[in-house]
Amino acid sequence: MGVYSKKRTDGTTAWYYDFMHDRVRYRGIGGATKTQALRALEKRRSEVLSGEFGMVNKVGNPKIEQFAEVYLQRRQHLRSHKRDAVSVRALLKFFKGEFLMSIKASDIEDYIGKRRKEGVSNATINRELACLKKMYNLAIKWGEAKRNPVIDVEFLEEPPGRTRFLSEEEAQRLIQCSSNHIKPIVMTALNTGMRLGEILALRWEHVHIRNVIEPYLEVAQTKNNKKRFIPLNDDMVDLFISLEDNGSQYVFLGTRGERLTTISKPFISALKRAGIEDFRFHDLRHTFASHYIMNGGDLLALKEILGHSDLKMVQRYAHLASSHKRRQINNLKGKFTICHLFATGEEIAASG
Repeated sequence: MGVYSKKRTDGTTAWYYDFMHDRVRYRGIGGATKTQALRALEKRRSEVLSGEFGMVNKVGNPKIEQFAEVYLQRRQHLRSHKRDAVSVRALLKFFKGEFLMSIKASDIEDYIGKRRKEGVSNATINRELACLKKMYNLAIKWGEAKRNPVIDVEFLEEPPGRTRFLSEEEAQRLIQCSSNHIKPIVMTALNTGMRLGEILALRWEHVHIRNVIEPYLEVAQTKNNKKRFIPLNDDMVDLFISLEDNGSQYVFLGTRGERLTTISKPFISALKRAGIEDFRFHDLRHTFASHYIMNGGDLLALKEILGHSDLKMVQRYAHLASSHKRRQINNLKGKFTICHLFATGEEIAASG
């Protein structure tokens, strides 16, 4: 039928659109002019033909436990799968039996309240909310939901991350007290800030110290699955040269020449011999970052080296730059103080 005009009871004229598609009639107000009505007609006709109009009727909307099973199955190859599985178990204890599209932001707020009463930390709750948010994003992508209710929920504040780090003397003591097969691993963590899993997965094909202008490591197996490149200092180049030709594709091996998957026991023993308490292997990463900043490194470069996606993740080290800033400021000493603050005009003229 197209578009047509019709007078309202108040005397004004309105334009409407009206058309048929697959024996279904679509009509509605298009605007105050014929042009507006024609535009509304074309827009609605396009939505109908593309299947976008009335999309809510085409969404699968399964129960959350059914979708969670598919979600975990399709993502089992990811490093975050174990963490997701833990989060899903917690979520299903509260939401099991609910359809995806029936869960509202207020229900999620109730979930947060319940978890807090159970004594669960804000950080853990946030990981669970992040998992639920990802589930809904994929549900929308896969045609199982229309909207993500988590976007209307504020995540909880988390305390600043742990920043335990070693002094230079403590780091040297730890290296000396480490057994021969984990000593290179400890040194690599201290000089690159790599995670333990990244270090143990390092292959020789990722070590670039030959025929390059600037030696570097190519870190392929990362937490966020994004490859990154870490520059190597001379100490690390010497270390890798000493480890070459070990007969394996992996850089770091155990006492029997096998690939290492953990170093928990020998690392704990090294800490005890070094007299270092309240320390984890991951704190070597903090040690690298802390000394990098204290020796003049900038936060943006540190973010790239550590592989963080957000600058906020390295802000915890910002205060450590104060001594470096003081040294840099002190380099200006004497440059702008030729004329003393209380010098007389004759003295200034004489000095000129």
